[in-house]
Amino acid sequence: MNVVLDCIPCYIKQTINTLAQIDISEDEMREIIHQTLPLLPQLDPQGTPAENSTIVLRKVNELLGNKDPFHKAKKESNELALRLLPQLKERIKQSSDPLLMSLKIAVAGNIIDMGILKDFDVEGSIREAMEKNFARDDYSSFQRKLNDAKKILILGDNSGEIAFDRLLAEQLSELGAKVTYAVKDQPILNDATMEDAEYVGMTEQARVISNGSIFLGTIIKDCSDEFLEAYKMADLIICKGQANYESLESLGKEDQRLYFLLRAKCEIVAKNLGVQLGEMVFCCS
Repeated sequence: MNVVLDCIPCYIKQTINTLAQIDISEDEMREIIHQTLPLLPQLDPQGTPAENSTIVLRKVNELLGNKDPFHKAKKESNELALRLLPQLKERIKQSSDPLLMSLKIAVAGNIIDMGILKDFDVEGSIREAMEKNFARDDYSSFQRKLNDAKKILILGDNSGEIAFDRLLAEQLSELGAKVTYAVKDQPILNDATMEDAEYVGMTEQARVISNGSIFLGTIIKDCSDEFLEAYKMADLIICKGQANYESLESLGKEDQRLYFLLRAKCEIVAKNLGVQLGEMVFCCS
């Protein structure tokens, strides 16, 4: 998915949301914003929003002298998700289709996105996920492919959300699949890293690897050999969140292993998916 002009305000919004995590004055915030603005004309118009956002955000972190401005917020979101886990696990257990319920719970957690949404209602998102269907729904084709799938790769997205993904990994494992879960190599926004995977117990549920990349989403050319091997060997790949959709959507047109699981939190992404803003999606291409 290529950038459009409407992506530019989002880069600035992500910058402001990052600065809001740190105790600095408004004058200091303004100065950092002014220093990042010259980057905008240099961004690749043929790149993806995920790539361009990363370039801006890395500059912000450099100017702040802080590699992980969201560290405290990520821990809080993990703790919130873990408190909800027992009741969500029970919902899955009582469901007539535990796998479908675990997918809905995983996408409900996709609301935890501090780069785009400053305020979010996780419990409200879960209630909505229970009541609504996917606006684009390729669950049936996923089920068919799952019958022959031995290895499944999940591309993680945000902290907090990763705790809900743990329930999805558990369901897939119970169905006989070997699950690998990929996290970011280094902190970027509130994306999940190995620290988050260990904190929420994902490392106890699945094999967890770093994708070796510094970028939002999954930029294949920037990923590690370990990740590329897991990607190559996977029978099915579940791509969580908008940044993974932005960076892999073009590959998904040819690679029918890729399934995108997300909430459309941006009008550009929603339009590209053919859904309404805020709707849930589980689609193959």
